[in-house]
Amino acid sequence: MAENDRPNNVYGLISRYYDKHPDGHYFDRETLKFFGESVSTMRLLKGTVKITDVSGDQHECYVLSKLQKSHPMGPRRTYAYFDVNTLEDVVV
Repeated sequence: MAENDRPNNVYGLISRYYDKHPDGHYFDRETLKFFGESVSTMRLLKGTVKITDVSGDQHECYVLSKLQKSHPMGPRRTYAYFDVNTLEDVVV
C-alpha cells in the first residue's frame, strides 16, 4: 500500500470504506446510533498495526478509536480495525 493511499482522517476512511463496500452499514447513522457512537467522536490513529483476527489470520490494519456513549458500564473508548487492502472490519 502506498503512503498516499492512506486515508487522512475518519472521513477519508469512511469514504474509502463505502467505495469498497457500497452496501456496507458499518458507518450508517442507525448503526452508529444503536451502539451509542458518532463520527464526531471517532479518530483515525496514525500508522497501521498488524493484528491476528479470531480465525488466526494476520492483517495490517488502520485503527479507528471510537467512544461508545451508551455502554452499559458507562462511556468507554473502543477500537475497530480495518484491513488496509480490503477495508473489511477485522474482528479480534
